This record gives sequence, structure tokens and C-alpha cells, in this order.
Amino acid sequence: MEINDNPDRIKLAFGIPFFNMDFNELMLTVGELAGAKEKTMIFAPSFPWLMDYAKLPHLCPTCADFILPTDSALISMAEKADLKLKMPLEYFELPEQIARICAHYGYSLFHISQTALKTDILIRDGYVPLSWDLFTHFKTAGELDELDVKSITASTADLKPDIVLISAPPESIGKYIQQIYEQIHDCVMICIPQDIDKNRITDKLENIFIPLLLLREEINFLEELKRTTAIALPSSVTADETSIPPKIAVTGTLDAELIPDLIHIGTRMLNRNFSPALDLSQTHAASIGGLESLCFLSRKFHEANKKITISDISPQLNNIIHSSGATYFYEDFPGIESKI
Repeated sequence: MEINDNPDRIKLAFGIPFFNMDFNELMLTVGELAGAKEKTMIFAPSFPWLMDYAKLPHLCPTCADFILPTDSALISMAEKADLKLKMPLEYFELPEQIARICAHYGYSLFHISQTALKTDILIRDGYVPLSWDLFTHFKTAGELDELDVKSITASTADLKPDIVLISAPPESIGKYIQQIYEQIHDCVMICIPQDIDKNRITDKLENIFIPLLLLREEINFLEELKRTTAIALPSSVTADETSIPPKIAVTGTLDAELIPDLIHIGTRMLNRNFSPALDLSQTHAASIGGLESLCFLSRKFHEANKKITISDISPQLNNIIHSSGATYFYEDFPGIESKI
């Protein structure tokens, strides 16, 4: 996918490698993915989900191919930490906009949610009633259970929609989404965690302080990155294609100057059907862009059904990746149980 073949698309914020795209880019991406008839997951978190995610990382479906920032509050908090994220649309508008994309391309949509689509948006845009046959609504009681999972997978097996759109509480997503995703046919599955209001006074107090603490941690982390990259050593990226497995070694600081070389060498090895190992034992620092480039390379190899692993890593970079929270998204991370 040419639109996604760009390391600048990956933006690491609050330990999450968000995929940066506006609505037009989302439309092209969904159109191409659905047309390819390959199994793909898009996860669109809200700001309340991020607060839960900060406390319970397992709520994030690690099988997601794209994680999109879809909440203006999340974008605002990222901007305060000097992080620039594109937002395709607000998460509460996403179902109708995905339906609009389906109608535009003529794709079928299986919509799983407690609430039906807001048809006035589709009528206003001129897509209804011509496209009613594209949409099927599966009404839930909010929380999903095992019976819902069986009904959903049976229905998708029968209907074989091009896109499956699920809106459910965060706990249901953490518990059932991977199970549903593994059992459905090859299609695009889009997952939206519902914004659940918390009524207890203790939870309301948590909702005041946790965003501030999360923001402070992110700013402190970025400041530490700036400090470590400011004392950069001579840096280089080298490749050894004769070793088993082939190796890519980064020496010094993985920053903006090294990123093009790293992406070029990694892409060359991918095109040669190699599954290389990254030697980061002499990588003493990394910028936020450097961390994003590692996420991007891992994603490129994953898309091609290949692996790029980290064979060795310096204590300094190990600490940086742990501090970013991004270890959850690296396959075979040294000393960390694989989550992918």
C-alpha cells in the first residue's frame, strides 16, 4: 500500500504507535484493504480508553494492524507534550463515516453495536436508500459474552461482509476481540471501544489526575530523550547479509540522520526475502523518530509475513524502549515475553 509505505506515518505517543492519517487517507486505506480481501484490523481508541489502557495494557488488541487516534481530547493532550497526531475523525462519528466509505465503494458492512447507525448522516450525504442492502446491524446489550461471540462469528461466516465494525466496552474488547478476529473470514475489522461514563466519585477523581500524571510522564520521557540524543556519539548503520540471520547494526544514536539508512537497508533485506536481526548493542540513544522507525520496520516485515527481530540491545536503549511503553509492540523483545 503506497499510502502507508512511509515511516512518518507511525507516531509514537503515550507508548502507542499510532498510525497517522486524515479522513481522506483513511478512506483510501479502507478502500484498498477491503478490496484486497485480506484480514486486517483497525483499532480506533478514544481518550477514555487511553486512560484505561494506561492502567491495563491488555485492553489493547495487539493483533491490530492500524491504531488510529480518534479523540480530540487525546490529540490535545498529545499537543501539550509537543506530539503532532493527525485525527481522521472523532470516535463517536466513526461508525457513520465507515458506513459512508462502504457506500462510496459499494462494500458490505456488518455493524455490531448497542446502537444503530445514525442514518440521517447517510441520507444527508445521498447514500440511502440506494445502499441499505450493504448494511447489516447486529444489536448487542453493550457488554459482549460467549453467546455474542458465537452469533457474531456465525453471522459473518454466513454474510461474509467486506467490513466488520464492532463497538463495545473496553473490557469486552480486551476479552473477546482477538477471539472474534481469529474466527472471522478475511475482511477488514474495525474496532471502537465505547466511552463508558464512570459515576463513582473515586473514579471521577481518577479521571482528573490520571491524564495529568500520564501527560507529565510523557513530557519527562521526551525531555530525557532530548537530553540523551544531545550527547550523541558518531553514528552509523551497517548490514551483514552473510551472517545467519542477516544483521543490521546501529551504532551511536538512532536519530533523524540515521533513519533513512535504517529504512533503506531494512527495506532492501525485506525485498530479498530476508528475516534480519537488529543488533542494537552499540545503540546508546534514540530519538522519538528513531523509535517510530523501529515500529515502522517491524510493521513492514509483519505485513509481508516476515520477521525482523532484535538480537542484542544496549542497556540504555532497553531503558528508553521500556520507558516509552512500546515494548508491548515489539516481537521477540529481549527479556520480554512475545505479545504478538
